[in-house]
Amino acid sequence: MFEALDETKPLSVRYLVLELENGEFVHLVGYDKDSAALTGLDAFKAFSADHAERRSGALARSAAKIVGNYRMLDNASEAMPA
Repeated sequence: MFEALDETKPLSVRYLVLELENGEFVHLVGYDKDSAALTGLDAFKAFSADHAERRSGALARSAAKIVGNYRMLDNASEAMPA
């Protein structure tokens, strides 16, 4: 995913992946109006194709509102869509 994003450089996409101590991953995604710059990538399609088999639990999506940001996120003044 990150190679594809580095190659295509979509300005409308923000993407962060965290690995928790227990081995689970948290994906934070932000995009401006249209998610196609991310979901249209072949790498995203390949990544999401077998996603259900790799999950440890149910997929949980939720919109988020940034409450505070100290030098963690650039230009992070808007809500990130789920």
